[in-house]
Amino acid sequence: MGGVEAVSAEAEASLKELGEVSRIGGVDRFEASRNLAKAAFPDGADVAVLATGTTFADALSAGAAVDGAGPVLLVNGPAGKLDSATADLLEQLGVSKIVIVGGSESVSAGILNQAATIAPTVRLGGADRYATSRSINRYSFDEAGRVLLATGERFPDALSGSAYGPRIDAPLFTVPGSCIPAETLKRITDLGATEVTLLGGEQALPMAVADLTVCAG
Repeated sequence: MGGVEAVSAEAEASLKELGEVSRIGGVDRFEASRNLAKAAFPDGADVAVLATGTTFADALSAGAAVDGAGPVLLVNGPAGKLDSATADLLEQLGVSKIVIVGGSESVSAGILNQAATIAPTVRLGGADRYATSRSINRYSFDEAGRVLLATGERFPDALSGSAYGPRIDAPLFTVPGSCIPAETLKRITDLGATEVTLLGGEQALPMAVADLTVCAG
């Protein structure tokens, strides 16, 4: 995934020694996400998720929740309107629902309004990335025996978890690096979860998170 600036030609050449290798990229992250969607859903999709490509947290929570039903498309969230290439792709996919993740500061009202002319559109957002993560999982999961926790401060652990979560039907919640927001812990309890898996070492999620320590305030 990504052009040669993201994954070098040298890395690609080394991988070819192991077997067949293909590259899905684009001139930027937005085109790369569109090209991935086209490759993954050649026959269309029921739902598409739009997430800002300027930050990472919302897209990662959404990736775990959508469970392969449709693509997560990165957009220029602060822009006043949806770009024509993404609008055309949504039409081509034939989606019956569009989910926008993040508040209006992440994905603008203009993008939402234009998306709504293509298919019924819902926004899942919150006051911050952690509230958005809860909103996404509240929308997508009525119950879960297991949940995943990853830091919302950096992206690599949650990125891996966004692929792992759907395999075990587990929502992924992003949390601050040193505690769990009270509302997130309540949501985990409401789901009926009996197992919590932390993604990342103790530098990413220290023992306070493993002990389910609630954030102060």
